Amino acid sequence: MERVYLDLKARILSGAYAPGTRLDPAQLAKSLAASATPVRDALYRLSGERIVESWHQEGFRQPLLAEADLYHLYGWTGALLALALKGRTPRPELPGGLIELANHDGYPDAIDSLFRTIAIGSANRELCDAIVNSVERCMTIRAAEARVDEAAFPALAAMADDYRFGRWSALRSKITRFHRRRAAFAGRVAAEIRPRSEPLR
Repeated sequence: MERVYLDLKARILSGAYAPGTRLDPAQLAKSLAASATPVRDALYRLSGERIVESWHQEGFRQPLLAEADLYHLYGWTGALLALALKGRTPRPELPGGLIELANHDGYPDAIDSLFRTIAIGSANRELCDAIVNSVERCMTIRAAEARVDEAAFPALAAMADDYRFGRWSALRSKITRFHRRRAAFAGRVAAEIRPRSEPLR
């Protein structure tokens, strides 16, 4: 069951299913080489994490995020990350003052890495888990962010530099500005990820 959960979660976070796509346990079971029961259990688990949506007797689907949903998700993610950085002080014992951070060429992977690293550095387990969940729920929209806002990747690079040099106050400020800008672009991102067959409302 854990294998099915991890495989299915990886597929969803990679954007394998378009927003609004119905996730049928029987069909997924075939592609995952598993029975329907662990697939259904995995879908309920992912529903509890708000990575998929479910309704009573109506099954599961990939979330179809509206502008308001994105606006609130961005605000929540920014607030959690700022809280995780609150009170951090420079670490002069590190060689050259630099803190190691993995390099990624793609925007979605780079932002996932930075925000997860910030989460893991928090001493508060609940805060760490909340950040990771929020970051995972944003994974399917990251590519759309980069397409609609050409300033997204440079802003991310600046935040990564602040992290590497332990400039926590500057990083908190940049994270706040970054998520305010994401919220301002929420409508355009929502339109970008909406299936082309669905009319705009």
